[in-house]
Amino acid sequence: MDKYQELFCKKIIELRKQSGITQADAAEGIGISNTALNNYESGARKPKYEKVKKIADYYGVSVDYLLGETDEEPELSEQTRVLLQTLRGASEREIAQAVKIISALKGTLPDEQP
Repeated sequence: MDKYQELFCKKIIELRKQSGITQADAAEGIGISNTALNNYESGARKPKYEKVKKIADYYGVSVDYLLGETDEEPELSEQTRVLLQTLRGASEREIAQAVKIISALKGTLPDEQP
């Protein structure tokens, strides 16, 4: 296992544990199989870039952070952290509904700032 893969494995396990979710919930939220996530976390397989990007987006971090290129975690507001925590483990259907609701709120409240 190379340096980047080792760091990647460590980071995704750390992010999942910090989120307090199971591997199965994380896999569902990311949109991959539990087996695939297990393989990525254990280093048995290297994900393609598109999967790394999906994982980074799910956890709200950059690809560079997952690959150990930067140690800087994103600065998120408390409200954003609560929203992300709420969405972690949600099904694709639930996430799609949340996006529709947020889009509708943004459309009805154009002067509101996040």
